[in-house]
Amino acid sequence: MDYHYSLDASVAETLLHLPARQRRVFIEAFRMLADNPNLEGDTTFLDPSGRTIQKVNLGRWRISCWTDHPIKEVRIVGIQKI
Repeated sequence: MDYHYSLDASVAETLLHLPARQRRVFIEAFRMLADNPNLEGDTTFLDPSGRTIQKVNLGRWRISCWTDHPIKEVRIVGIQKI
């Protein structure tokens, strides 16, 4: 489908403070999300703009993202420990 991903600045900042091995795990997860833009998250919710935010659990972490289909982009808007 040729989708790509982008990171909110807060996500990029969080990644900078993680060990290299953990960053690689996240990068692989972000690529997987871009390769599967219609993937249903473990949970979903609507943000204030009406976008469906997918929350995908990755071990002890949760990735929040939404897919912008017209520009073929998965936007990673949050990562947090759970």
